[in-house]
Amino acid sequence: MNTFALVIGNDEYEFVNKLTNAVNDAKAIAEVFEKLQYDVNLKTDIKSDRISEILDEFEAEITDYDATIFYFAGHGFEIDGENYLVATDCQIQPSNSTHYYNRKCIRLNEILGVLEKYPNKVNIVIIDACRSSFDRSGNIGFSPIQAPKGTLLAFSTSPKESASDSGYEGHSIYTGSLLKYLGRENLFVEDLFKKVRKTVYNLSRGKQTSWEHTSLIGDFFFNSGQLIHSPSIPYHEKVVKDSEYEPSGTFGDLIKKIRTYDWHIQNPAIHKILSIPSDKLDKNEKFILGRNLLQASGAVFAAQEFMDKIDNNLPKYQENDENHLLNGILFEIYFDSKGSFRFNRTKKHYLERILQLRKNPTYKKSFEFISNLLVSTNYDLIYIPSENDKKIDIDIIASKETRSDFNGSEKEFQVIDVIKYNLNDITQQIEKYGVYKCDKTELKGILAGFFTAPISLIQINSNIQLTNCETKEEISDMDLF
Repeated sequence: MNTFALVIGNDEYEFVNKLTNAVNDAKAIAEVFEKLQYDVNLKTDIKSDRISEILDEFEAEITDYDATIFYFAGHGFEIDGENYLVATDCQIQPSNSTHYYNRKCIRLNEILGVLEKYPNKVNIVIIDACRSSFDRSGNIGFSPIQAPKGTLLAFSTSPKESASDSGYEGHSIYTGSLLKYLGRENLFVEDLFKKVRKTVYNLSRGKQTSWEHTSLIGDFFFNSGQLIHSPSIPYHEKVVKDSEYEPSGTFGDLIKKIRTYDWHIQNPAIHKILSIPSDKLDKNEKFILGRNLLQASGAVFAAQEFMDKIDNNLPKYQENDENHLLNGILFEIYFDSKGSFRFNRTKKHYLERILQLRKNPTYKKSFEFISNLLVSTNYDLIYIPSENDKKIDIDIIASKETRSDFNGSEKEFQVIDVIKYNLNDITQQIEKYGVYKCDKTELKGILAGFFTAPISLIQINSNIQLTNCETKEEISDMDLF
């Protein structure tokens, strides 16, 4: 569904309490919407003289879209039944007339009036206000209002309540809760806001209850499958789904050359791109560079040279506690060109060398980044990198089998019957790796590859000693010759 979103966040109020998180909230919402492939117009700290222009643009923009979203974070109030979204230069005083507020604020009815012209489309209005309450004739926040046909109206508070500007990981309780659910696939919009309401109520200890009114005709999912990766990834969609990356400029041309299968082109391109000063690259460029270095390290000497000396090469790309290039390398191990999780088909190039960096406190945030993404996949059969390692205990039941070769010499095999990790029987999955005449160390290597883990963390517990083991399917008479 083709979707347009106007997102507004106001912090820098001149005559009422400044806010801390409204702009941050708006930017986070806009970033998630962009990852959901919406067209987004983000506005921050708007003054009253911009309101007419913004609303005119909004009305003109939405005509060609199937769905429209309006999001506002900032101060809001009600007077004489009208709900106002406050511009940063508005003075809130009892002596001011409604004419003053009509010029200095966005009237919510103006937004609804625009959307009312499109009852057969999906229209969603999200208001995270008021953040800090102020009185006017005893009224705080917003008055009750109904959504016109084809529209869902969502408030961070119920009528007459105020809303918190903080309380959830650097966001307001409401927007922080909303961000947690926006990326959930195929969740009906009404169900999503119900989940948000429960979370807001619980986190505010019952002091804040979000509120919605809907007259939607059609169904709407914020994420109907177009968001492949977690919305917590702080990079542009086109470097996360790097199959959609569109090279441009000198950097883009070099990335394009690195992606060829001609090492005569790839090697000099890698040398050139690594010579670019790191402060000339933004975080998205560093991220996709890391991905491409790992991609090329399977065959290209210049990439292999970088990986061989990764301990010496990474510090150049360190920005305080962030290393976006390492984040790209780690992401490439576990996620493919469409941003989809690889499951047990992860990339193994230089895995041990890369994972040993988890012990270096300099790269703590990089390993937190990838660990959080892996946890969100809910896939149990993978090692989650951590500085506090735990052994991966593998239980193996095997039986001895002796056969004679054509010379009459007896040969002993340990035939693996069952391989278990926790309560998971992974025998069939490991069989696909070709367990063939393996000793215990070689079997550890196979298991480490399956779990994408350092081999040192694999702990095999077996009922018999494993010196020449194979799975049942691998043993044949030819093994005796």
